[in-house]
Amino acid sequence: MPTRTFTVAELAALGVPPSDPADIKYDPDLLADEHVATLKYTATRRIVFRADDNRTYAVEYEAPIDMGDFEVGAGTPDNHGWHGDTVTATEVEERPVIVARWHPVTDEPGTDQPRTGALESLAEIWFTEAGAREDVARESAAAWIIQHADEVAALYDAYLASAEGDL
Repeated sequence: MPTRTFTVAELAALGVPPSDPADIKYDPDLLADEHVATLKYTATRRIVFRADDNRTYAVEYEAPIDMGDFEVGAGTPDNHGWHGDTVTATEVEERPVIVARWHPVTDEPGTDQPRTGALESLAEIWFTEAGAREDVARESAAAWIIQHADEVAALYDAYLASAEGDL
């Protein structure tokens, strides 16, 4: 994991950390400011920035929490929670990540709900993916099921036989 050591002054010259996480939209070299954890009086945040070598790095820092009228700490932590005059940053790159999430089950038919019937599933596919009107999609799905019923039944029988090892 490549790292680079920055002085606190170098980070300040780059605008790291920003005075407010929303300020990153005004600086093309500040790429992301992410929440990591909430402590009693501060929040740990992670800032991703582009350095003078045109590489992207990330460092964690502490920021004050605005609690309104509730109990608050002493304000911004000394030196953003960094100890010493240098901070080690990790080189990072942006990658797409697939995240699984839990969603409530609905009674509406859809392409992602295999519990619905064949007609509803096919009609939803033709409606959402092919752009067909709802009534046309339903008629097309019914016609497809009738036309291919024997073939689908034979494929299903072959699948069951192969699963049992009868082939």
